[in-house]
Amino acid sequence: MSNSITITILLIISLWSYGYSVVFEVDMSQPISDSLFSPEEGDLVRLAGNFNNWDGSDYILYDNDADSIYSSRFGVTDNPENTLEYKFQILKSSGKVLWEKNPNPDNSNYGCRRTFFISEMTEIPLATFDYDKYYLATINKSVIFSVKEMQEDFLRFREILENKHCCLYEYTGKTEMDALFEQQYGKIIDPMQPHEFFRILTLVTASIGCGHTAVWMPGGFWDIDPDNLFPLRIKLMDDQLIVSGSYSDSLQVPFGSIIHEINGKPVKTIVSEIICNYSADAFNIHFRKSQLERRFSLLYSRRYGFPEHYTVLFSSLGKVEMSEKTLDPVSVSEVKKVVFDNFHHPPLELDIREDINTAIMKIKTFIYYDRVPYFTSFLDSSFTLIKENKIQNLILDLRNNDGGDPFCSAPLFSYLQSEPLPYFAEPYGKYSDLAKSLPLPENRFEGSLYTLIDGRCFSTNAHFCALLKYHKIGKFIGTPTGANYKCNAGKNTEYILPNTGILLNIGTQTYATAVKDMDKMQPLIPDYLIVETFEDFINHRDVYLDKAYQIINKKSKFLKE
Repeated sequence: MSNSITITILLIISLWSYGYSVVFEVDMSQPISDSLFSPEEGDLVRLAGNFNNWDGSDYILYDNDADSIYSSRFGVTDNPENTLEYKFQILKSSGKVLWEKNPNPDNSNYGCRRTFFISEMTEIPLATFDYDKYYLATINKSVIFSVKEMQEDFLRFREILENKHCCLYEYTGKTEMDALFEQQYGKIIDPMQPHEFFRILTLVTASIGCGHTAVWMPGGFWDIDPDNLFPLRIKLMDDQLIVSGSYSDSLQVPFGSIIHEINGKPVKTIVSEIICNYSADAFNIHFRKSQLERRFSLLYSRRYGFPEHYTVLFSSLGKVEMSEKTLDPVSVSEVKKVVFDNFHHPPLELDIREDINTAIMKIKTFIYYDRVPYFTSFLDSSFTLIKENKIQNLILDLRNNDGGDPFCSAPLFSYLQSEPLPYFAEPYGKYSDLAKSLPLPENRFEGSLYTLIDGRCFSTNAHFCALLKYHKIGKFIGTPTGANYKCNAGKNTEYILPNTGILLNIGTQTYATAVKDMDKMQPLIPDYLIVETFEDFINHRDVYLDKAYQIINKKSKFLKE
């Protein structure tokens, strides 16, 4: 079965008083043959372009002689010298719109648009309409990629990494990387489902040692079975999966239960396979484990696809015997709503406990790229309030914060420094001013700082914490961080593999904070290491915060004596 739709487009152009008359003709025989386009069920062919605001609602094409050629004449009003852009669509009777994928093979950009100049064109040559293979899932057909398609994508994948990554061989040498490329390429010997090819790529990206270099599944993959994801939220303790909640209103397995198998596969094997194939700076195990906790449902589907069911073998709290249960799955949207909550500007929080002369500032993320003034305004008002109330202790809660905008973290650092200090080691593009000494704010904090950290402290958050650690500003409470003083990021870092649609993100530039002699292979180690017990977890104890209170109370008692 071909995934190509042959389209013949004939533009008959004549000058009207208000513009041009253009006839579009489209051969729909291939999508009809593949059952992707079913006119008898009410599916339509539409045209969308920059001349109709990319809205094809009133631009329907018709087959008037039952030859699978759909055509219509439309008026196009525009300057003859302007570039006109357009794409064809299939509007399914369900309301779903299927856009063209790669209409112009001469344009390497994925999803590019067709273009023409009215003043120059009288006829457009025969073209090929490639539809996205993931669309086959909308008609309950398997999505399978050929050996040739995957080989082409793998070679493109390798080319991008070798030519665009800023430091591909920093942690794994070229000889070893070359051998790994060849090994993984050699595994492409049979047609595969998307998640099977994905597994081949992840071992490569995980071997680079760059947390910002990874492959991600395209949106079409999640449309294959969007209501069939693993429904339980989990906590990882001693490499065991503990049930911590649900993505739906129903908790189908008791809170605190230990999951031993999923669909007959031991959890230890699942955990090992996911962790070993997850990208992290310097192979940081704390970050890998934190991301498995956070994204388990998504990571499971990326590695194992969408099984017909999720049958778990588990033991309930306080019981030795095993129980088995087949779970009702949840939707992609339900999972992503929780997993990516940090991407939606969660509220910044400040609480003051006058009884222990302590402020608690919780910053769940630095992802406020489009709301930096809001973030800096929060800092100014918070530190003003702290100073006005003569607060001597600040608990800065940075747990689960995996980075964001340095224009947010740098101002926070300026309120905590005791003298003007630089943030970045070098002037990096738009962040160049952060390589200069940051001025001291009027309301800077001069008391005792206690920063709560964990394995999700990554990227910009790890940069920030590295500066605190280097300059000995306050004490750290928690577990080792997921990164340290440097990471790779940059502009134009996303690429799309043309056949499979898999997304490749890479690090194009190294960003390092202004520190010296820190070991890039090591996480930041807390001054007070927190070891959360199963009992702590079951009883919902915040042992991180409790430890901070204990230290503050002990200090307060000592000062009084």
